[in-house]
Amino acid sequence: MIRRLVRSSPRLTALARGVRGAVLGVPPPTSRPTPQPHLEDRIPELRRIDPRQSANGEIRLNLLIPTVDPRATYGGVRTAVDLFAAVAAPVPLRRIVTQVGLEPGTTEFEGYACVSPAADAAAARTIVTFDGTGGTLPVGPRDVFVATFWNTAEAAFRVREWQRAVYGRTPDFLAYVIQDFEPGFYPWSAQHLLARSTYERPSETIALFNSGLLCDYFHAEGLAFEREFVFEPRLPAALRAFLPTGSGGRERRIVVYGRPRTPRNGFPLIVEALRRWRATYARAAEWAVVSAGQPHPDIGLGPGTVLRSVGKLDLDAYGQLLTTSAVGVALMISPHPSYPPLEMAHLGMRVVTNRFGAKDLATWHPNITSAPDLSPEGVARAIADACDAYEADPSGGGRETLRPDYLSDEPTFPFAAEVAALLVAGAAGGAPASPARS
Repeated sequence: MIRRLVRSSPRLTALARGVRGAVLGVPPPTSRPTPQPHLEDRIPELRRIDPRQSANGEIRLNLLIPTVDPRATYGGVRTAVDLFAAVAAPVPLRRIVTQVGLEPGTTEFEGYACVSPAADAAAARTIVTFDGTGGTLPVGPRDVFVATFWNTAEAAFRVREWQRAVYGRTPDFLAYVIQDFEPGFYPWSAQHLLARSTYERPSETIALFNSGLLCDYFHAEGLAFEREFVFEPRLPAALRAFLPTGSGGRERRIVVYGRPRTPRNGFPLIVEALRRWRATYARAAEWAVVSAGQPHPDIGLGPGTVLRSVGKLDLDAYGQLLTTSAVGVALMISPHPSYPPLEMAHLGMRVVTNRFGAKDLATWHPNITSAPDLSPEGVARAIADACDAYEADPSGGGRETLRPDYLSDEPTFPFAAEVAALLVAGAAGGAPASPARS
Protein backbone atom coordinates (compact mmCIF):
# COMPACT_ATOMS: atom_id res chain seq x y z
CA MET A 1 0.00 0.00 0.00
CA ILE A 2 2.75 2.46 0.99
CA ARG A 3 4.75 1.59 -2.14
CA ARG A 4 1.69 2.14 -4.33
CA LEU A 5 1.05 5.52 -2.63
CA VAL A 6 4.67 6.66 -3.15
CA ARG A 7 4.62 5.64 -6.81
CA SER A 8 1.41 7.56 -7.40
CA SER A 9 3.07 10.87 -6.38
CA PRO A 10 6.09 12.23 -8.29
CA ARG A 11 7.08 14.35 -5.31
CA LEU A 12 7.03 11.36 -2.89
CA THR A 13 8.92 9.26 -5.48
CA ALA A 14 11.72 11.81 -5.66
CA LEU A 15 11.86 12.06 -1.84
CA ALA A 16 12.04 8.28 -1.46
CA ARG A 17 14.88 8.04 -3.99
CA GLY A 18 16.79 10.75 -2.14
CA VAL A 19 16.40 8.97 1.23
CA ARG A 20 17.41 5.63 -0.30
CA GLY A 21 20.48 7.20 -1.89
CA ALA A 22 21.52 8.81 1.36
CA VAL A 23 21.22 5.51 3.24
CA LEU A 24 23.15 3.57 0.60
CA GLY A 25 25.80 6.26 0.16
CA VAL A 26 24.82 7.03 -3.41
CA PRO A 27 24.26 10.71 -4.15
CA PRO A 28 20.82 11.59 -5.42
CA PRO A 29 20.59 12.10 -9.16
CA THR A 30 21.09 15.64 -10.41
CA SER A 31 19.79 17.31 -13.52
CA ARG A 32 22.14 17.70 -16.49
CA PRO A 33 23.78 21.12 -16.87
CA THR A 34 22.03 23.37 -19.32
CA PRO A 35 24.18 23.78 -22.45
CA GLN A 36 25.55 27.31 -22.69
CA PRO A 37 25.18 29.15 -25.98
CA HIS A 38 28.37 29.82 -27.94
CA LEU A 39 29.66 33.27 -27.06
CA GLU A 40 31.14 35.45 -29.80
CA ASP A 41 33.70 37.04 -27.51
CA ARG A 42 36.50 37.37 -30.07
CA ILE A 43 36.96 39.33 -33.28
CA PRO A 44 38.93 36.86 -35.40
CA GLU A 45 39.78 39.42 -38.09
CA LEU A 46 41.86 41.52 -35.69
CA ARG A 47 45.60 41.20 -36.25
CA ARG A 48 47.84 41.84 -33.27
CA ILE A 49 51.28 43.18 -34.07
CA ASP A 50 53.29 43.40 -30.85
CA PRO A 51 56.15 45.82 -31.50
CA ARG A 52 59.54 46.01 -29.82
CA GLN A 53 62.29 48.57 -30.11
CA SER A 54 64.47 48.26 -33.20
CA ALA A 55 68.09 49.27 -33.68
CA ASN A 56 67.08 50.67 -37.08
CA GLY A 57 66.75 54.45 -36.99
CA GLU A 58 66.41 54.93 -40.74
CA ILE A 59 63.20 55.50 -42.68
CA ARG A 60 61.72 52.14 -43.64
CA LEU A 61 58.52 51.59 -45.62
CA ASN A 62 56.39 48.66 -44.41
CA LEU A 63 53.62 46.99 -46.40
CA LEU A 64 51.06 45.28 -44.12
CA ILE A 65 49.18 42.70 -46.17
CA PRO A 66 47.36 39.45 -45.28
CA THR A 67 49.22 37.34 -47.86
CA VAL A 68 51.58 37.57 -50.80
CA ASP A 69 51.31 33.87 -51.62
CA PRO A 70 50.62 33.75 -55.40
CA ARG A 71 48.32 30.74 -54.92
CA ALA A 72 45.99 32.75 -52.68
CA THR A 73 46.19 36.22 -54.21
CA TYR A 74 43.54 37.83 -56.38
CA GLY A 75 43.43 41.19 -58.15
CA GLY A 76 43.29 43.33 -55.01
CA VAL A 77 46.45 41.84 -53.48
CA ARG A 78 48.31 42.08 -56.79
CA THR A 79 47.30 45.74 -57.09
CA ALA A 80 48.43 46.51 -53.53
CA VAL A 81 51.83 44.89 -54.10
CA ASP A 82 52.32 46.80 -57.38
CA LEU A 83 51.31 50.06 -55.72
CA PHE A 84 53.73 49.48 -52.85
CA ALA A 85 56.55 48.81 -55.32
CA ALA A 86 55.82 52.11 -57.11
CA VAL A 87 55.60 54.18 -53.91
CA ALA A 88 58.62 52.50 -52.31
CA ALA A 89 60.87 52.94 -55.36
CA PRO A 90 62.85 55.88 -53.91
CA VAL A 91 63.03 54.39 -50.38
CA PRO A 92 66.07 52.14 -49.79
CA LEU A 93 64.63 50.19 -46.84
CA ARG A 94 61.45 48.20 -47.49
CA ARG A 95 59.70 45.50 -45.52
CA ILE A 96 56.63 43.39 -46.26
CA VAL A 97 54.83 42.11 -43.16
CA THR A 98 52.41 39.31 -43.96
CA GLN A 99 50.47 36.54 -42.25
CA VAL A 100 51.20 33.86 -44.88
CA GLY A 101 54.78 33.23 -45.94
CA LEU A 102 56.10 32.40 -49.37
CA GLU A 103 56.62 28.84 -50.53
CA PRO A 104 60.25 27.91 -51.28
CA GLY A 105 61.13 28.63 -54.90
CA THR A 106 58.68 31.53 -55.30
CA THR A 107 60.25 34.15 -57.58
CA GLU A 108 57.66 36.96 -57.41
CA PHE A 109 59.74 38.86 -54.84
CA GLU A 110 63.29 38.53 -56.09
CA GLY A 111 65.62 40.72 -54.09
CA TYR A 112 63.64 40.25 -50.87
CA ALA A 113 65.00 38.14 -48.02
CA CYS A 114 62.52 36.14 -45.90
CA VAL A 115 63.41 36.75 -42.24
CA SER A 116 61.98 35.85 -38.84
CA PRO A 117 60.25 38.49 -36.71
CA ALA A 118 62.87 37.64 -34.07
CA ALA A 119 65.60 39.13 -36.28
CA ASP A 120 66.20 42.87 -36.41
CA ALA A 121 67.23 42.50 -40.04
CA ALA A 122 69.45 45.08 -41.68
CA ALA A 123 68.77 43.88 -45.24
CA ALA A 124 67.34 46.49 -47.62
CA ARG A 125 64.31 44.38 -48.58
CA THR A 126 62.77 41.83 -46.27
CA ILE A 127 59.59 39.76 -45.93
CA VAL A 128 58.46 38.95 -42.39
CA THR A 129 55.74 36.40 -41.71
CA PHE A 130 53.98 37.58 -38.56
CA ASP A 131 50.81 35.75 -37.57
CA GLY A 132 50.42 37.32 -34.13
CA THR A 133 50.58 33.98 -32.28
CA GLY A 134 53.95 34.73 -30.74
CA GLY A 135 57.01 36.89 -31.02
CA THR A 136 57.35 40.62 -31.60
CA LEU A 137 58.12 42.81 -34.59
CA PRO A 138 61.07 45.23 -34.44
CA VAL A 139 59.80 48.77 -35.08
CA GLY A 140 61.91 51.90 -35.13
CA PRO A 141 60.92 55.56 -34.79
CA ARG A 142 60.89 56.03 -38.56
CA ASP A 143 59.04 52.93 -39.63
CA VAL A 144 56.22 54.06 -41.94
CA PHE A 145 53.26 51.80 -42.72
CA VAL A 146 51.19 51.11 -45.83
CA ALA A 147 47.92 49.34 -44.91
CA THR A 148 45.93 47.25 -47.36
CA PHE A 149 42.87 45.88 -45.53
CA TRP A 150 40.93 47.31 -42.59
CA ASN A 151 42.50 45.01 -40.02
CA THR A 152 46.02 45.88 -41.20
CA ALA A 153 45.10 49.57 -40.86
CA GLU A 154 43.73 48.96 -37.36
CA ALA A 155 46.97 47.20 -36.42
CA ALA A 156 49.09 49.98 -37.93
CA PHE A 157 47.28 52.68 -35.97
CA ARG A 158 47.99 50.75 -32.74
CA VAL A 159 51.69 50.43 -33.64
CA ARG A 160 51.80 54.16 -34.32
CA GLU A 161 50.47 54.82 -30.82
CA TRP A 162 53.25 52.59 -29.48
CA GLN A 163 55.84 54.55 -31.48
CA ARG A 164 54.52 57.78 -29.98
CA ALA A 165 54.70 56.36 -26.45
CA VAL A 166 58.15 54.77 -26.80
CA TYR A 167 59.99 57.22 -29.09
CA GLY A 168 58.10 60.40 -28.33
CA ARG A 169 56.78 60.77 -31.88
CA THR A 170 55.47 58.82 -34.83
CA PRO A 171 55.72 59.50 -38.58
CA ASP A 172 53.11 62.02 -39.67
CA PHE A 173 51.23 59.63 -41.97
CA LEU A 174 50.41 56.12 -42.93
CA ALA A 175 49.22 55.22 -46.42
CA TYR A 176 46.00 53.24 -46.78
CA VAL A 177 45.28 51.36 -50.01
CA ILE A 178 41.46 51.42 -50.13
CA GLN A 179 40.03 49.00 -52.67
CA ASP A 180 36.47 48.59 -51.42
CA PHE A 181 34.05 49.82 -48.77
CA GLU A 182 35.06 47.09 -46.35
CA PRO A 183 32.42 47.64 -43.62
CA GLY A 184 30.05 46.26 -46.26
CA PHE A 185 31.79 42.89 -46.03
CA TYR A 186 29.98 42.31 -42.72
CA PRO A 187 26.39 42.59 -41.49
CA TRP A 188 25.83 45.18 -38.78
CA SER A 189 28.40 43.98 -36.27
CA ALA A 190 31.59 44.70 -34.35
CA GLN A 191 33.59 44.07 -37.52
CA HIS A 192 31.46 46.59 -39.40
CA LEU A 193 32.15 49.26 -36.78
CA LEU A 194 35.86 48.53 -36.58
CA ALA A 195 36.31 48.54 -40.34
CA ARG A 196 34.58 51.91 -40.60
CA SER A 197 36.62 53.32 -37.71
CA THR A 198 39.81 52.91 -39.75
CA TYR A 199 38.47 55.57 -42.15
CA GLU A 200 38.04 58.14 -39.42
CA ARG A 201 41.59 59.48 -39.05
CA PRO A 202 41.57 61.92 -41.97
CA SER A 203 44.61 63.99 -41.03
CA GLU A 204 47.09 61.14 -40.53
CA THR A 205 45.93 58.95 -43.44
CA ILE A 206 47.04 59.21 -47.06
CA ALA A 207 44.16 57.50 -48.86
CA LEU A 208 44.95 55.65 -52.10
CA PHE A 209 41.59 54.84 -53.74
CA ASN A 210 41.16 52.12 -56.31
CA SER A 211 38.87 54.03 -58.70
CA GLY A 212 37.03 57.31 -58.73
CA LEU A 213 33.79 55.37 -58.28
CA LEU A 214 34.95 54.11 -54.90
CA CYS A 215 36.26 57.51 -53.85
CA ASP A 216 32.91 59.10 -54.72
CA TYR A 217 31.10 56.42 -52.69
CA PHE A 218 33.19 57.25 -49.63
CA HIS A 219 32.40 60.94 -49.99
CA ALA A 220 28.69 60.12 -50.27
CA GLU A 221 29.08 58.19 -46.99
CA GLY A 222 30.54 61.29 -45.36
CA LEU A 223 34.09 59.88 -45.30
CA ALA A 224 36.98 61.92 -46.71
CA PHE A 225 40.68 62.39 -46.07
CA GLU A 226 42.89 65.46 -46.19
CA ARG A 227 45.19 63.72 -48.66
CA GLU A 228 43.54 61.56 -51.30
CA PHE A 229 44.87 59.98 -54.47
CA VAL A 230 42.92 57.95 -57.02
CA PHE A 231 43.99 55.34 -59.56
CA GLU A 232 41.82 53.54 -62.10
CA PRO A 233 41.78 49.86 -63.10
CA ARG A 234 44.06 48.81 -65.95
CA LEU A 235 44.18 45.61 -67.97
CA PRO A 236 47.15 43.62 -66.60
CA ALA A 237 50.12 43.55 -68.95
CA ALA A 238 50.05 39.74 -68.98
CA LEU A 239 46.52 39.79 -70.47
CA ARG A 240 47.23 42.30 -73.23
CA ALA A 241 48.60 39.54 -75.43
CA PHE A 242 45.08 38.07 -75.45
CA LEU A 243 43.28 41.16 -76.74
CA PRO A 244 41.21 40.06 -79.76
CA THR A 245 42.74 40.88 -83.13
CA GLY A 246 40.32 39.10 -85.46
CA SER A 247 37.36 36.77 -85.58
CA GLY A 248 38.96 33.86 -83.76
CA GLY A 249 36.59 31.04 -82.89
CA ARG A 250 35.03 30.84 -79.44
CA GLU A 251 33.43 27.88 -77.79
CA ARG A 252 29.90 27.81 -76.44
CA ARG A 253 31.16 28.20 -72.94
CA ILE A 254 30.02 30.37 -70.03
CA VAL A 255 32.73 31.42 -67.59
CA VAL A 256 31.55 32.30 -64.08
CA TYR A 257 33.67 34.31 -61.67
CA GLY A 258 33.00 31.86 -58.87
CA ARG A 259 33.98 32.73 -55.31
CA PRO A 260 31.60 30.79 -53.01
CA ARG A 261 33.34 32.03 -49.87
CA THR A 262 33.16 35.71 -50.86
CA PRO A 263 29.57 36.91 -50.35
CA ARG A 264 29.95 40.12 -52.38
CA ASN A 265 30.47 38.05 -55.52
CA GLY A 266 26.93 36.63 -55.26
CA PHE A 267 27.81 33.00 -56.00
CA PRO A 268 24.46 31.50 -54.85
CA LEU A 269 22.56 33.96 -57.05
CA ILE A 270 24.70 33.00 -60.05
CA VAL A 271 24.03 29.29 -59.45
CA GLU A 272 20.27 29.82 -59.11
CA ALA A 273 20.27 31.93 -62.29
CA LEU A 274 22.18 29.26 -64.20
CA ARG A 275 19.70 26.60 -63.10
CA ARG A 276 16.83 28.70 -64.44
CA TRP A 277 18.81 29.40 -67.62
CA ARG A 278 19.35 25.64 -68.07
CA ALA A 279 15.64 24.98 -67.60
CA THR A 280 14.42 27.69 -70.00
CA TYR A 281 17.08 28.31 -72.67
CA ALA A 282 16.42 26.14 -75.70
CA ARG A 283 20.08 25.56 -76.62
CA ALA A 284 21.46 25.27 -73.07
CA ALA A 285 22.51 21.64 -73.59
CA GLU A 286 25.02 22.83 -76.23
CA TRP A 287 26.89 25.02 -73.73
CA ALA A 288 29.56 24.21 -71.15
CA VAL A 289 29.72 26.17 -67.88
CA VAL A 290 32.93 26.62 -65.87
CA SER A 291 33.77 28.52 -62.67
CA ALA A 292 37.11 30.28 -62.23
CA GLY A 293 38.17 31.78 -58.89
CA GLN A 294 37.89 29.78 -55.68
CA PRO A 295 37.85 25.99 -56.14
CA HIS A 296 34.62 24.20 -55.26
CA PRO A 297 32.91 20.87 -56.04
CA ASP A 298 31.02 20.45 -59.30
CA ILE A 299 27.44 21.69 -59.09
CA GLY A 300 24.57 20.22 -61.09
CA LEU A 301 22.56 22.81 -63.01
CA GLY A 302 20.09 20.52 -64.76
CA PRO A 303 20.03 17.46 -67.01
CA GLY A 304 23.54 16.92 -68.38
CA THR A 305 24.87 20.36 -67.38
CA VAL A 306 27.40 20.86 -64.59
CA LEU A 307 29.11 23.97 -63.26
CA ARG A 308 32.71 22.71 -63.25
CA SER A 309 35.30 24.55 -61.15
CA VAL A 310 38.75 25.15 -62.60
CA GLY A 311 39.84 26.99 -59.43
CA LYS A 312 42.37 29.80 -59.45
CA LEU A 313 44.26 30.10 -62.73
CA ASP A 314 47.52 31.83 -63.49
CA LEU A 315 47.18 34.80 -65.84
CA ASP A 316 48.26 32.85 -68.92
CA ALA A 317 45.70 30.06 -68.38
CA TYR A 318 43.10 32.67 -67.42
CA GLY A 319 43.74 34.60 -70.63
CA GLN A 320 43.47 31.41 -72.69
CA LEU A 321 40.13 30.59 -71.06
CA LEU A 322 38.66 34.05 -71.65
CA THR A 323 39.83 34.40 -75.22
CA THR A 324 38.21 31.09 -76.20
CA SER A 325 34.93 31.49 -74.29
CA ALA A 326 31.76 33.28 -75.38
CA VAL A 327 29.91 34.50 -72.26
CA GLY A 328 30.98 35.64 -68.80
CA VAL A 329 29.02 36.11 -65.57
CA ALA A 330 30.69 38.14 -62.81
CA LEU A 331 28.87 39.92 -59.99
CA MET A 332 30.31 42.43 -57.51
CA ILE A 333 27.93 43.67 -54.83
CA SER A 334 30.03 46.67 -53.83
CA PRO A 335 31.09 50.05 -55.26
CA HIS A 336 34.40 48.70 -56.52
CA PRO A 337 34.42 48.23 -60.33
CA SER A 338 35.72 44.62 -60.12
CA TYR A 339 38.36 43.26 -62.46
CA PRO A 340 36.79 40.11 -64.03
CA PRO A 341 33.90 41.79 -65.94
CA LEU A 342 36.32 44.31 -67.46
CA GLU A 343 38.86 41.63 -68.37
CA MET A 344 36.23 39.34 -69.87
CA ALA A 345 34.68 42.11 -71.96
CA HIS A 346 37.96 43.48 -73.29
CA LEU A 347 39.02 39.96 -74.26
CA GLY A 348 35.92 39.63 -76.42
CA MET A 349 33.31 37.98 -74.20
CA ARG A 350 29.71 39.07 -73.65
CA VAL A 351 29.45 39.73 -69.93
CA VAL A 352 26.57 39.84 -67.45
CA THR A 353 27.17 41.82 -64.26
CA ASN A 354 25.28 44.11 -61.86
CA ARG A 355 24.97 47.79 -61.06
CA PHE A 356 25.76 49.12 -57.60
CA GLY A 357 24.89 52.72 -56.74
CA ALA A 358 26.52 54.92 -59.37
CA LYS A 359 28.53 52.00 -60.76
CA ASP A 360 27.45 50.75 -64.20
CA LEU A 361 30.20 48.87 -66.05
CA ALA A 362 28.12 48.95 -69.24
CA THR A 363 29.57 52.46 -69.60
CA TRP A 364 33.07 50.93 -69.79
CA HIS A 365 32.62 48.47 -72.66
CA PRO A 366 29.79 47.61 -75.11
CA ASN A 367 30.19 43.89 -74.36
CA ILE A 368 28.98 44.42 -70.78
CA THR A 369 25.34 44.18 -69.73
CA SER A 370 24.30 45.33 -66.27
CA ALA A 371 21.29 43.11 -65.57
CA PRO A 372 18.30 45.35 -64.77
CA ASP A 373 16.60 42.57 -62.77
CA LEU A 374 18.82 40.81 -60.25
CA SER A 375 16.38 38.04 -59.38
CA PRO A 376 17.51 34.55 -60.49
CA GLU A 377 15.01 34.81 -63.36
CA GLY A 378 16.29 38.25 -64.37
CA VAL A 379 19.93 37.18 -64.39
CA ALA A 380 18.97 34.00 -66.30
CA ARG A 381 17.33 36.15 -68.99
CA ALA A 382 20.46 38.30 -69.25
CA ILE A 383 22.60 35.17 -69.67
CA ALA A 384 20.25 33.86 -72.36
CA ASP A 385 20.44 37.21 -74.18
CA ALA A 386 24.25 37.03 -74.08
CA CYS A 387 24.14 33.51 -75.52
CA ASP A 388 21.79 34.68 -78.28
CA ALA A 389 24.15 37.58 -79.07
CA TYR A 390 26.97 35.08 -79.49
CA GLU A 391 24.84 32.93 -81.82
CA ALA A 392 24.09 36.02 -83.93
CA ASP A 393 27.74 37.13 -84.02
CA PRO A 394 30.29 34.52 -82.85
CA SER A 395 33.18 36.94 -83.45
CA GLY A 396 32.80 38.62 -80.08
CA GLY A 397 30.73 41.74 -80.62
CA GLY A 398 32.00 45.26 -79.96
CA ARG A 399 35.72 45.39 -79.26
CA GLU A 400 36.23 49.12 -78.80
CA THR A 401 36.62 50.10 -75.18
CA LEU A 402 34.64 53.05 -73.87
CA ARG A 403 37.45 53.79 -71.38
CA PRO A 404 40.73 54.16 -73.31
CA ASP A 405 42.62 54.68 -70.04
CA TYR A 406 41.89 51.04 -69.18
CA LEU A 407 44.27 50.03 -71.97
CA SER A 408 46.72 52.88 -71.44
CA ASP A 409 50.47 52.31 -71.18
CA GLU A 410 50.88 55.33 -68.91
CA PRO A 411 51.94 54.68 -65.28
CA THR A 412 49.11 53.19 -63.27
CA PHE A 413 50.10 55.17 -60.17
CA PRO A 414 51.19 58.61 -61.43
CA PHE A 415 51.10 59.97 -57.89
CA ALA A 416 53.62 57.42 -56.50
CA ALA A 417 56.53 59.84 -56.21
CA GLU A 418 54.35 62.44 -54.47
CA VAL A 419 53.07 59.89 -51.95
CA ALA A 420 56.62 58.68 -51.31
CA ALA A 421 57.75 62.25 -50.68
CA LEU A 422 54.90 62.80 -48.18
CA LEU A 423 55.70 59.60 -46.30
CA VAL A 424 59.45 60.23 -46.22
CA ALA A 425 59.08 63.86 -45.16
CA GLY A 426 56.54 62.85 -42.54
CA ALA A 427 58.94 60.28 -41.10
CA ALA A 428 61.72 62.85 -41.07
CA GLY A 429 59.48 65.37 -39.33
CA GLY A 430 58.92 67.81 -42.19
CA ALA A 431 55.82 66.82 -44.14
CA PRO A 432 53.99 69.68 -45.88
CA ALA A 433 50.99 70.97 -43.97
CA SER A 434 48.81 71.79 -46.97
CA PRO A 435 46.37 69.07 -48.04
CA ALA A 436 46.90 67.29 -51.33
CA ARG A 437 44.24 65.66 -53.54
CA SER A 438 44.73 64.07 -56.93
